[in-house]
Amino acid sequence: INGSVNEAGIRLGLKGFLEGAFFNGEMTTVLNDLNLIPLTQPYAGAPWNYNGLETVTTIPANVVDWVLVELRDAVNAGSATVGTRIARKAAFILNDGSIVGMDGFSDLIFTATITNNLFAIVWHKNHLGVLSAVPLTLGGGIYSYDFTTGSAQAYGGVNGHKQLAVGKWGMFSGDGDANNTINNTDKTAVWTPNVGKKGYLNADFNRNGQVNNPDKNNYWLPNIGKSCQVP
Repeated sequence: INGSVNEAGIRLGLKGFLEGAFFNGEMTTVLNDLNLIPLTQPYAGAPWNYNGLETVTTIPANVVDWVLVELRDAVNAGSATVGTRIARKAAFILNDGSIVGMDGFSDLIFTATITNNLFAIVWHKNHLGVLSAVPLTLGGGIYSYDFTTGSAQAYGGVNGHKQLAVGKWGMFSGDGDANNTINNTDKTAVWTPNVGKKGYLNADFNRNGQVNNPDKNNYWLPNIGKSCQVP
């Protein structure tokens, strides 16, 4: 088993929560239920400019949305800047927070070499990205990390991670233009022009397939002034 793990590269077991989709202890799959999730990864455009070819013929069960997972190789979290990036991969986030491959259940596998320490980032189209506060450690052939268990799991603590329920933390919703800061532009330039529309939209802060007042009042408004803490 160890041999096959080594040949496979870096095997990742990640868990996180999106504030917008979080409800009663887990995340909803409304976008999936409404067949609104695109079959091809949605991070090709700015600011991600990710050219991965991840695509599926059908969205697997329990999928909440697409996320973009990034690995950085650095001495510590504070020095894990974009210049330390060693790999990226689009993935699915499930209703229990598990971040998995295109089949809807497999761990993510990256081909990369670690020189210092391994850090993981989770990006999403309209949530603030999070960086692991400490290096990922190898156990049983898997680098596992759970962002959801506390504020200290994300670099920047409460500035970059939001308490969603007792003992459950997740990514701030409301960054409609994906510029890493939740501010008035997310309302005026993203939410306002899309009010009343349905679909897979950045202005849909609660990921239910429609843009309306709850997106603004319950997600964008409470999070104004929050910024991504990823260096």
